[in-house]
Amino acid sequence: ASAQAPEAIGALRAQHLTLAKALGLSDCSWLEAGIAQLESALVLPAGPQRTAAVLAQGEWLSSHLGEAFLAQGEHPACWVDARDALTALPEPNPESRRAWLSARCEAGAEPALAERWAARGPVLITQGYVARSPNGGTALLGRSGSDTSAALLATRLDAEAVEIWTDVPGLFTADPRIEPNARLVDALSFEEALEMAASGARVIHGRCIRAAAAARIPLLIRTLAAPEAPGTRISDDAPTERTTARAVVSQPDMLVLLLQNLDTRQQVGFLAGVFEVISRAGLSVEQVATSETTTTLAIDTVVNHLDADGVDELVSALEPLCTVEAFNHCVCVSLVGRDARLALHGLAATQAFFRRHRLLMMSHSAADRSVSLLVDRAGADELARILHAELVVRDQVSDSTVVPVAALGDD
Repeated sequence: ASAQAPEAIGALRAQHLTLAKALGLSDCSWLEAGIAQLESALVLPAGPQRTAAVLAQGEWLSSHLGEAFLAQGEHPACWVDARDALTALPEPNPESRRAWLSARCEAGAEPALAERWAARGPVLITQGYVARSPNGGTALLGRSGSDTSAALLATRLDAEAVEIWTDVPGLFTADPRIEPNARLVDALSFEEALEMAASGARVIHGRCIRAAAAARIPLLIRTLAAPEAPGTRISDDAPTERTTARAVVSQPDMLVLLLQNLDTRQQVGFLAGVFEVISRAGLSVEQVATSETTTTLAIDTVVNHLDADGVDELVSALEPLCTVEAFNHCVCVSLVGRDARLALHGLAATQAFFRRHRLLMMSHSAADRSVSLLVDRAGADELARILHAELVVRDQVSDSTVVPVAALGDD
């Protein structure tokens, strides 16, 4: 990394100078300040802390570029540091990749911050994706961290609403890339949207929804590609009469662990030992199921920054407790909606599918918001299409809260 740094920094400087010129900017002092910070970050010891500090400079540079551009117009903006508003929560393993690259922050109002920032001017611009770590460094908020930043800052400032402008029109009843009959959902409750995000919907992250829900601040998802499209509104006042599946959502990159121990049934502390190993590794578990002799765990490898070496280390750490069988690259296909149990009858349509594919785990959320099926990657898209046709399209043909993809135009 050290040998390649000068060349990479030179290319980065040239790229930003080109963009600044295209925007008509003459003063690029912000760029040199950002490059200096980047060089300082590169001398940190190798590890997730340095990775976070280096990656955070992208947001620092782009937000200062935005400030410089807006300064030329009728609505100049003042740059404020998001790290002054967002502090990451401590993690059990403070040196883990999760602690630095997928940090968490609490939602909540901060009137003193709102007062300080209000004094800076009517238009503020800041970084997304970053927070201050408990030791004072820079941590990242993980996937969709900019959206999460927006919702967290909205709670700090007691905002009326949060608008997320992205590259898709909103949340759909299925992934339009694999299901042509997918429909845009124009209104969802916080609970439904959170279940969709937790089950794999990539449009908006569950942390963003949780932050907005904590302060009951509506979230609006829109797209610049089709600004006239209705988008999706997530709020407390979404329709509540539906009792069938609202969507079929797939969560890829799941690791499934089958832990077999013939003495599990009356053994005190077996699960405690398993989760102690997982906690020491700095990992979170998405789903867990237990039976007479087998415990099945599902772990999101992306959220946990778990690579192949990390999986091997986890398996080795668990083997003194039980026999471990690991299944990589699995997909969790979930039916999401209120009273999700009422959709179970539709699983009859999957009988032919499961004659050809193994079902690794099935779970039903305690809140009755989802039914999840964990399968191998090869059959996940087919299963999603079967469930969507059987349980979403049929039930929502006359539902006014969904919009067909075709109605959104070619964008």
